[in-house]
Amino acid sequence: MTTDETSPLLGNGTIPKKAKVSKAGTIFGPANRILLAGFMMAFTLGITQVPIIYVFRLMECDVFYDHNPPFEGPGNRCHRREINAGTATQVSILGMSTSFSGVFNLFICGYLIKIWGPRWAFVSQTALLGLRVSTQVLGVSIGGRTGEIIFQACQAIGIIGGPRGYQLVLNTAVSELVAPKDRTAVFGRLQGSIMLGTAFGFLLGGVLGDVYNIRRPFETAFFLYVICTLYGALFLPTGTGNKTQAQKQSGRGISAFFAPLKIIVPHKYRLESGKVIKNYSLIFLALGIFLGVFASGYAPILLQMYATSEFNFGTTENGYLMFGNSALRGIFLLLMFPKIISSGRVWFNGTSVPTETRHSHSESHIPVNPEDFEAVEGGEVPQEPVQAPDPDEEDSGTGFDLFFVRWSLVIDSLVTFFAGFSTNGWQVYLAGFLLPFASGSAPAAKGVMTEMCPPDKRQDAISAITLVESTATLLTQGLFGIIFAAFSEVGKPSLTFFCNAGFALFGFTILFMANLPPTNGKRINEDDSETDTEA
Repeated sequence: MTTDETSPLLGNGTIPKKAKVSKAGTIFGPANRILLAGFMMAFTLGITQVPIIYVFRLMECDVFYDHNPPFEGPGNRCHRREINAGTATQVSILGMSTSFSGVFNLFICGYLIKIWGPRWAFVSQTALLGLRVSTQVLGVSIGGRTGEIIFQACQAIGIIGGPRGYQLVLNTAVSELVAPKDRTAVFGRLQGSIMLGTAFGFLLGGVLGDVYNIRRPFETAFFLYVICTLYGALFLPTGTGNKTQAQKQSGRGISAFFAPLKIIVPHKYRLESGKVIKNYSLIFLALGIFLGVFASGYAPILLQMYATSEFNFGTTENGYLMFGNSALRGIFLLLMFPKIISSGRVWFNGTSVPTETRHSHSESHIPVNPEDFEAVEGGEVPQEPVQAPDPDEEDSGTGFDLFFVRWSLVIDSLVTFFAGFSTNGWQVYLAGFLLPFASGSAPAAKGVMTEMCPPDKRQDAISAITLVESTATLLTQGLFGIIFAAFSEVGKPSLTFFCNAGFALFGFTILFMANLPPTNGKRINEDDSETDTEA
């Protein structure tokens, strides 16, 4: 912009707006478009989740009677311990293949984000998920052991495009487009939108399976994936688009695939005294989140499997169970979680003066006289006042976020522990409705992780924490699926809940070793660390 003698120094008295971030409350702003994308995708995915459990039970039932005498007498022909154990095993194999594909999907999708940006990376994920659900329609139609193998094998499509990938895209978009002070809250609102979408998907999927036929939910999901793909191509934000040339080049090399792994390593900090120390907090944070997801990641499947085997729940009952669980989780994260974070930060920091007040006060002071401006070298007067960033804007709330992550695992472990004593169907519903109130650990951990990393590493930080969650999900679905199958064989499936609770408490203990970086220290980059000596 060129100026002359008639150009106003202050731009008509207005303060230049920040273009890199958006306010979370804008109705049609980028943040809410991201939330809507999360809701639509979770809704589409949720439609098939409840029917998948029921489909595998029917297919395993057919496999059992192919090798055993036909069922005779009253009652449900599929209500046998052998079928329950076989269903648990096959569902665990499906979950392991899904999570295994999701781990690789994170690396590939992260690379696509760096090349194409959030919008087209999102489109690639939705299109390939549509292809995957079309193979599931084929598996349902064939049935039996062949149908199970089709379901399990075609999960490999998720290596390139899968649920983990689209969530990574949306979380990355939030980290790029949302103001730092709102980032943790919007992470929670995004997770809440995903949970609400999942809730309505669970409900619709169960109803479609009962009213029409078990194949209809998968057919409906395919057409909804087409709609999600079109929405992403037309309305999803494209990103900030102001990366440095070095960042663009680093995003195109082979090292870009493994950049998330470099986040979860010890980092050096130089204190004001000149002393250099190592901080291991990111390692303990990742390990604590790993154990938390490992403990609770199997809970939704466990509730369905336990209710199906012990209380003869069908698709409708499981649909209501999962709808209530996910709906309450979504409401908690959308409405209560942001208020808990904002109020908790004020309480934890021991001050009642919010950051916004300080910003509005500083913005109300606009220098209008030449002597109000600081002189700069070269004798050139600035064209507009430059506002220094608030040093507390990004990391003032990280302490409470870490505190919240720890105690969420305690609540999760208590609810899971008492769920193991369920002897009636209503008690399973009660456990499913209480678990959501411990669901804020994942978005709070993302907030902590992004604040503990430099701004240019935030996408890799999101990929790293999502990678940890995916790896934990992979292991928990495999291990606890086997544990549940073994306990079902001896007629004690409820013991699986106690195992989950124990791992959650262990994760709570590990998180106490995760501390924030020193407030009076400066992080040393890899290039600079070569000249430093560790104290």
